[in-house]
Amino acid sequence: MGEFIAEMQERLLPEYEQMKHYNVFTPDQVREIVSRRERLFLKITKSHLAVGDYLEFIVYEKQMYKTLSDKEKMMHIKLTGLKNSISIRIMRLYREVLSKFTHDRRLWSNWIKFSKKSGPQEVAGIYEKMLLYHGDDPNFWVDAALWLYEYNRLNIDRVKDILLRGLQRHPDSEALNKCFFDILLKEAARADPEKNLADNTLSEQDIKLERVEAVYRNSMENITSLDYFVKLLESCEDHHEITLKLQRLIIDDMQEKFPREPGLWDLAAQRELRGYHLGDADEEPDNNEEEPASKKSRSAPNTRSLKRRIQLCVTVYKSAVEVLQTQDMWTLYLDAMLALNSDGKAERALKQQCLADALQDGHRSKLMHVRHYAILRKMLSSAPSGREAAVTILTEALKNDASVEMHQLLLGTHVQNDSESLIHEMFNKFQRTMGPEALPLWQMVILYYRTRQDSLGRKRLEDIYKIATASTWPSFSELRSDYLRYLWHAESVDAARTEYAKLALQPPMSLQLHRTMAQLESSLAVRVCKPFYAQVYI
Repeated sequence: MGEFIAEMQERLLPEYEQMKHYNVFTPDQVREIVSRRERLFLKITKSHLAVGDYLEFIVYEKQMYKTLSDKEKMMHIKLTGLKNSISIRIMRLYREVLSKFTHDRRLWSNWIKFSKKSGPQEVAGIYEKMLLYHGDDPNFWVDAALWLYEYNRLNIDRVKDILLRGLQRHPDSEALNKCFFDILLKEAARADPEKNLADNTLSEQDIKLERVEAVYRNSMENITSLDYFVKLLESCEDHHEITLKLQRLIIDDMQEKFPREPGLWDLAAQRELRGYHLGDADEEPDNNEEEPASKKSRSAPNTRSLKRRIQLCVTVYKSAVEVLQTQDMWTLYLDAMLALNSDGKAERALKQQCLADALQDGHRSKLMHVRHYAILRKMLSSAPSGREAAVTILTEALKNDASVEMHQLLLGTHVQNDSESLIHEMFNKFQRTMGPEALPLWQMVILYYRTRQDSLGRKRLEDIYKIATASTWPSFSELRSDYLRYLWHAESVDAARTEYAKLALQPPMSLQLHRTMAQLESSLAVRVCKPFYAQVYI
């Protein structure tokens, strides 16, 4: 430690000379810098070291580096020597602190982040050291491989070595396997499809594609997640012309492993929409079986019109809901049709027809989610002629889904149609058959009758409030408070006070009831006081 400090202090002397020579800082500022660094050196030489002591020094040097960069712009001079000296010191501080506190992952990450900007040639070595202590995290192996590959793609052998060592420790890591797959796929895409290696009948590209396939087959033994296969297919789509055979292989494996997984069918349908037709992988330019795989698959993908792609997509979804017959599959189908209609510039009529057909078929299946019934109701209710159809459909749906949300949809449609008799009939039904979860429905009915402002509305409202206030469900205390406010404003103050006296003794007790009454009484007191003060000022 003593030698390390002494060496670093010796290196500071030329820095101070350069600061004075270039007039970067005033003499007083240089003395302050010297004093500050001496204090920082003392902290990292004490017997009981802490990570914070080194971090304080590193942060100070980073701030000094930034200050010098700003000075360069202001003074129009180059301070490369000073900045390089500070960068070297920061690197040495990181190396020193991490030799003592190897467990601190954040420190390793900060060192790498700094080195990528100031000394990228050092990053690979830093990663290797970090992996010795933190190789239990597969993401570090991925980060190391990606950095080395992007920094210098000629290091592909070293990249492969890092990934293979990482996979020995984490064979079931999706991130590691996909990283290996992606890098080898990029290498295959860069390879010459016409160049043969020695006496090999396969091209350089074909050989590299076989390596990609080998990585894929090896990962299958340890990974069984559908999302992993989906990500591999997405990577293949970026190099569609050379990966048709590989895509076909992955899709076949997915169909074998996940035949009844809604996500698989959704993926197949979305690929059709993007133009990646499943049958393309089976098409070959000729019958020459000895032709390399990459040359067979290098034919351009079939170009289809948007109309045809939409039709193929819908066909897959229709097959899916017929095979699976689950609400999850119907939800994926309907969400896809809604997303398709979010962009109505091209093939607008076809997209709208596909959505209408999907909603109609979803209703017939009795598996459509209430969220999609809400969309269907909105579409039908936009035209007066469609409101009756909405009532019919929602009434049928309510027989299979008696949720509060479905009741709200039907009740809201009746309110929109001003069908008082149907609203009252529906209220009588759910107030007998449903419990406290129906509170939103009670509130909808109360709001409807309060806005009618006729004799029938007042009579119905009084009857509903009487039933509600007699309820023993704690959540219905909100309706008791609402009833007091109604009486206070619509009837009379005395009527509200009389009802409050009754409800205050009726269980379950509610603090909200007393607060509501107190607010009403205080509002009356304010109204009474205002004329009095007006007379005084007059």
